[in-house]
Amino acid sequence: MPPATGQLERYHAKRDFRVTAEPRGGATKRAGPAPAFVVQKHDASRLHWDFRLEHDGVLWSWAVPKGPSLDPADKRLAVHVEDHPLDYAGFAGTIPEGQYGAGTVERWDFGTWTGPDDPAAALRKGELKFTLKGRRLRGAFVLVRLKPHGREKTENWLLIKERDGQERPGIDAAALEQAVRVPQPGRAARAKGDPAPAQAPPARDEAAPAPEADSPPAPGARRGRMPRAPRPQLAQLVEDLPEEAGWLNEVKFDGYRLLLRIEDGAVQAVTRGEQDWTARLPAVVQSVAGLNSGDALLDAELVALRPDGVSSFAQLQRALSEKRDDSLYLYVFDLLHWRGWDLRGCALADRKALLRSALRFNDTVRFSDHLEGRAGAMRRQACAMGLEGIIAKRADAPYREGRGADWRKLKCGHREELVVLGWTDPKGTRTGLGALQMGFWDAAGTLHYAGGVGTGFDAAELRRLRRRLDRIAAEPPRDLHYADEPPERGIHWVQPELVAELQFAGWTGAGRIRQAVYLGLREDKAARDVVREAPGTDTPRRRLRPLAVPRILRIARDGIAAPREEARQPAGEPALSHPEKPLWPGITKADLALYWRDVAPHALPELAGRPLAVLRCPDGIAGQHFFQKHAMRGQPEALRAGDHGGAPYLVLDDVNGLIACAQLAAIELHAWGAREDDPDHPDRLVFDLDPGEGVGFDMVVDAAREVRARLKALGLESFCRTSGGKGLHVVVPIARGFGWDAVRNFCRGFAEMLSAEAPERYLSKVSKAARRGRILVDWLRNGKGATAVASFCPRARPGAGVATPLRWTEVKHGLDPQAFTLSTIRDRLKKQRRDPWGDWRALEQALPVLPARKRRLIR
Repeated sequence: MPPATGQLERYHAKRDFRVTAEPRGGATKRAGPAPAFVVQKHDASRLHWDFRLEHDGVLWSWAVPKGPSLDPADKRLAVHVEDHPLDYAGFAGTIPEGQYGAGTVERWDFGTWTGPDDPAAALRKGELKFTLKGRRLRGAFVLVRLKPHGREKTENWLLIKERDGQERPGIDAAALEQAVRVPQPGRAARAKGDPAPAQAPPARDEAAPAPEADSPPAPGARRGRMPRAPRPQLAQLVEDLPEEAGWLNEVKFDGYRLLLRIEDGAVQAVTRGEQDWTARLPAVVQSVAGLNSGDALLDAELVALRPDGVSSFAQLQRALSEKRDDSLYLYVFDLLHWRGWDLRGCALADRKALLRSALRFNDTVRFSDHLEGRAGAMRRQACAMGLEGIIAKRADAPYREGRGADWRKLKCGHREELVVLGWTDPKGTRTGLGALQMGFWDAAGTLHYAGGVGTGFDAAELRRLRRRLDRIAAEPPRDLHYADEPPERGIHWVQPELVAELQFAGWTGAGRIRQAVYLGLREDKAARDVVREAPGTDTPRRRLRPLAVPRILRIARDGIAAPREEARQPAGEPALSHPEKPLWPGITKADLALYWRDVAPHALPELAGRPLAVLRCPDGIAGQHFFQKHAMRGQPEALRAGDHGGAPYLVLDDVNGLIACAQLAAIELHAWGAREDDPDHPDRLVFDLDPGEGVGFDMVVDAAREVRARLKALGLESFCRTSGGKGLHVVVPIARGFGWDAVRNFCRGFAEMLSAEAPERYLSKVSKAARRGRILVDWLRNGKGATAVASFCPRARPGAGVATPLRWTEVKHGLDPQAFTLSTIRDRLKKQRRDPWGDWRALEQALPVLPARKRRLIR
């Protein structure tokens, strides 16, 4: 335990103050509003870091051999040493040879700390929890006392970063030292004869001090006024990114680009299209004002985050339309001007280092981190998570306005900004419009027709769009270009003023977008700027000088996981040929096998011992697909083949069977409703709610809840999962005593009942022409040999969505099926305390008889 308050006898006894410049100790009370902490890097006989907390007139002190870490996995040994005087917080210099602790001391971090009401009592109990606000160390930490071993004379503790949103996996003392600069006390004391001891750091929570007039904050900085109308630097679209060091790879956020001007305490937010959004973002602006940065010009992206941490443009649009900017986040990735210094001529690496150290980031305004080199690994992780892509930036390049090769962007899938040319009428119960009709300009200024988009809207967005479109009605464009297929009939044309962002599967040969989903309007861009973007020619690569930029193994709080080390193949597991083969953009065959290893305990109860059909994609999701039910030559032994009454199938028994599917590039696993040991008697029903064009996902959610209520009225419990695509499955476990005919007749009757009672919302027949604006209640998956995609199985679609079991409380408006992907499921499973479906397989429910009134209605 620390000695009694203010007692420094041990400290004094170890030092000869006639020789060392260390302070004897005078101050016993700080003037700051909160107690101070300091970390001093001490290069003595052994390098270590001295961690000190102010309490009751002294500095409690620990020696940390490996230095503090922001990674909760790093449990750092901290050896308790004697208390030090408060004046020691300002000491930096050299302790002479022959003296205790001889070597150099530098201030490594400082700031303030807060802890429990009685820190001394907590220390006596052996567990002290506290929060630091420093240059390098921020957030919650804990000191835990270890039990002594044998004749140990030292008192050993562990210093651990707690999980509070400010943890940084992989970031230890060495990485922090390279990333953040910490100002040193005025003049380092080097000998006893120095004129005055260094002053202690201020106790208040402040930003880095303003630079002196003759001291540029970074090489290349120049004195100058903040630019009045800066234009942002833009990235060139490429198909590949450089792997070497000297390139900083960042997340490509799915949001709005903003330049933030901070002058004399006032904040102005300006979009890429030079629109002033200050009044539109009061909460964000207030958070920027709280950065305590002084005058600054920041380059950032405004985003909304899904629960899995991935940015969502659709949620951003919804938040802005509902004036809820308090739910938004701002990721800052560049510093262009700071306290009278123009930084645009500085290297990007220096600008980002200054940005990290100069601003006090908070929960709303966040630092956009990066990974140096290893673009391929980061791309795989980003695409697996469903992110828009990544941006690679030359670390040694200045900030140059406009588009150029110093910044290069790579997209994970097809996303485009297109111009709204018109709309078609809604059908069924849908209101507002049926589909938006899209187009773009080419480089020569010709307007092209690109097809329609009818999904991705909710009811409120349909109403908002219709009001805006009615105000800009126009005659058909005179010089609209299209390929072999003319535009749809019945288009209500509008002035080409609105820009929408879409996600889609690709382009057809006729220049139409395929399987498009509406994400939202872009209000930061002019329609005339929407020129169809094609990947540019990459500039020749050259070896760039290595820079002292930390290698970030995980992009903190941006959702990018650390690149995985290649896992060793377990004994008996099927071998993977060409494990590097991409199946989705950025996701390889090896990644799929690793996914199956991780989720096998959750997936196998619904897959093992059950007849399957698999969808194989030998050339990835962009290539040819085919279903396989029969055994094929060279097939792995872990995947067996069977046949029942002329209905062939495949079957697996364990995780090796799942790995065998990955080896075959069998991405989707579709299961029978019966098990192999009794294929004539199903044990579950599946109603697939498949939305037609123009149906928003909230309508699918309403349909699932109505199906559940109607089944419950018949005495059947049901469960819901995402399909991994655009719909939902309602699954009903039943007792294995009913034949396929009975099951099929019940499911057909139930679906036809819904369709008959609400034909404007539902249909039970697979008719593509009739599905616009309605939901198909697909009952055909409930027959012998028919299949439905199983839980935890990925889909061969952009984004790598996964069929995911949900709690019914999750099935509500705002549910985002795109949040459940190959990369997010593992984190979801780690956080789950219990199966969202509970012990559903134990339910042995009897098939009810539909009421006679319903049967008459069906006929």
